Amino acid sequence: MNGTPVWEVLASKAQREVRKAQQKLAEAQLRREQAVEREEKLDELLVEYSDRLTGIQSRAHSTEEAGNYRNFIVQLQTIKGRSTAEFQNIDIACTEARREMLLADQERLKVEHLVNRAKEQRQQEREQRDSREAETQSMIQFNLRARLQR
Repeated sequence: MNGTPVWEVLASKAQREVRKAQQKLAEAQLRREQAVEREEKLDELLVEYSDRLTGIQSRAHSTEEAGNYRNFIVQLQTIKGRSTAEFQNIDIACTEARREMLLADQERLKVEHLVNRAKEQRQQEREQRDSREAETQSMIQFNLRARLQR
């Protein structure tokens, strides 16, 4: 029995691993895109409320009103800091997922190469066996003709 089915099983497993890694990368990239959108929204809110605070300060206002805007801006900046840290973690996860996908794909390519090599080897063995059988048949026919001619 030849080992080709084993290689084909390994190739199938490698393909599944590539698909898993691709899915993991897609999920990480989606989380990254969502984090970018959140950061952009926070930036917009910071600009908007800073502008509002500036507008309030340019006219008569209560200290409580200005304080509320300042407190909200501070809260937004705190959230932005956490969002930035989260984005960095997500970016690291994306990089790791991309690396895992590349490694899985390299493994898949290696196994596929071994599958092809095993198939070529089987084909070569089959051709050699057919050639030997044809040679054997030719020798048998030659010997039979030689006996009949005597």
